[in-house]
Amino acid sequence: MKKIIKLAFVSILALFVVVAIGKNTVLAMNSKIVSGLEGKVYYEKRVDGVLTLFSSDANLENEVVVYSHKGKGKDSYGSYNDNILDYHFDSESGRVDFIAMRDGEWSIFAIEDGESEAVLTGSFDFSEKASETVFETDYINKKSANTSVLSKSGSIYLLENGKETCIKKFYGIYDGKFTGYNPVGFSPDGKYLIYASMGHLTPIGTILDGILTGDVGEKFIMEMATGKSAKYVDAQNIQWVSGRD
Repeated sequence: MKKIIKLAFVSILALFVVVAIGKNTVLAMNSKIVSGLEGKVYYEKRVDGVLTLFSSDANLENEVVVYSHKGKGKDSYGSYNDNILDYHFDSESGRVDFIAMRDGEWSIFAIEDGESEAVLTGSFDFSEKASETVFETDYINKKSANTSVLSKSGSIYLLENGKETCIKKFYGIYDGKFTGYNPVGFSPDGKYLIYASMGHLTPIGTILDGILTGDVGEKFIMEMATGKSAKYVDAQNIQWVSGRD
């Protein structure tokens, strides 16, 4: 009897662990959603711990490194902070302006389309950030025309004409830090929504995943007309440029 009880306990524990660390299976995968996307996207991803600027077609083909500040961000402590902070891509000129560290000071740089080296254009004062027009970043946002999205208890709601409609329901144990969905922003035409998911139904699943892999959370893209989702680029500060080759 003790063996049976022990076996049952182990089985239940194993099942709990599988559920806890398993990815949220309600996230529908549909690669055709991504393959049909148009335009170009700019975004930042960490490469060896450093935020680096990339671009690709909106369908995630032809990814290239636009600029890496690796080894150039010497700070005032004798170390390096090579992250690119805010950036802005100008679709008319093809120029990217961005903030990065230089000799202990946050500075403004620019890189022209197709070039590999950035040019220092000035210093940056965080206290005057609101007045720096170069950092009207054009990142995708949670509003499109008269429509906006918000997150409540891990679910995503569409707000339109004063009416809230749930478009992505979270089924699990909600925790603001470890579980649930969070909207990131709409495509330029408002037909798609990029959102983030921690990928787990329970906080312990996310925590265990972080311990085992060192990386949690993914980005997905939803086709608004159908409500179907597909995995998208796992990046931040996404700028979506419509109709640029």
